[in-house]
Amino acid sequence: MNILVPLNNIEFLKDYINAGAGEFYMGFHDEEWNKNFGNYSDINRMSGYGKRANCLSIYEIPKVINLVKENDADIFITFNSASYSDDELEFIRKYFKIISGTKANGIILSNPDVMSIAKEEGLPIVISTIAGAYNSDIVQFYKKEGAKRIILPRDLSMEEIDTIINIDRNMEYEVFIMRNGCKFSDSNCLGFHRTEMCSICADLDKCNNEINIFDDNFKSRSSMECTDNLLRDEFHYFSCGMCAIYDFIRMNINAGKVVGRSDECSSICEDIKLIRKNIEIASQCNSREEYLDKMIFPENRSIMCTNGMSCYYPEIRF
Repeated sequence: MNILVPLNNIEFLKDYINAGAGEFYMGFHDEEWNKNFGNYSDINRMSGYGKRANCLSIYEIPKVINLVKENDADIFITFNSASYSDDELEFIRKYFKIISGTKANGIILSNPDVMSIAKEEGLPIVISTIAGAYNSDIVQFYKKEGAKRIILPRDLSMEEIDTIINIDRNMEYEVFIMRNGCKFSDSNCLGFHRTEMCSICADLDKCNNEINIFDDNFKSRSSMECTDNLLRDEFHYFSCGMCAIYDFIRMNINAGKVVGRSDECSSICEDIKLIRKNIEIASQCNSREEYLDKMIFPENRSIMCTNGMSCYYPEIRF
């Protein structure tokens, strides 16, 4: 299983590779797009974070792709906004023509309209989690549309992932391993990710709330307030799926994804090292139980592992 990480700073490319990363994904910014469609129309899911998450322009992307390939790594470019207008789709075709002249391993797409253009331009298609491949029928639909890899939604259970993979093992699959979980469902979210308010889910956490209970008494109110605090403060505050690494290796998952295109590069580098060590441990183990006993936990385990609230796959331990 390869470690897939965001390439949000070219200066860290060698560090990422030396730490154990074998695949990269990245977006880009384009002032011409903003002039045509405004600042609230996204090229990718993290366009709202500007150059913080998309440090390069589209015209710099080919050089970066070549640099990554020279280092024997794979690279994918993101076009995973929740939706595009007809005019935006035609504008995206220009980007695809630029990328089609490179050795990029694929473009990450979110809906069938973009896929049609990608096929016309001869680009390898990777299905974003935004596209919602929640079952094997949806996977087969995207396969017919030309997809070579599916990024499985981060809220799928281990059993659901195993079922999807067993139905079609000729598809490449990617799963989430570290950072930035989602409290809801990416594919059913039409909110923005932006620097102003972060995201709709984060905004809901920060706003004032009032708990109203039909049969209000001390016991029910106390239980409700406890649940509210847990969901606000701990549910996917961090996100980690390292306990599932043993299973994913046995499933022949192609890549484990580290999220965080706007996160600190040094922190991502530490995540890569930890995941690599756990992949090495899992590869030497004969059972899930043996791996769970021997695996290395994150430094902030006492917070991250509380009640399974930050687990991508809590059923492994909880």
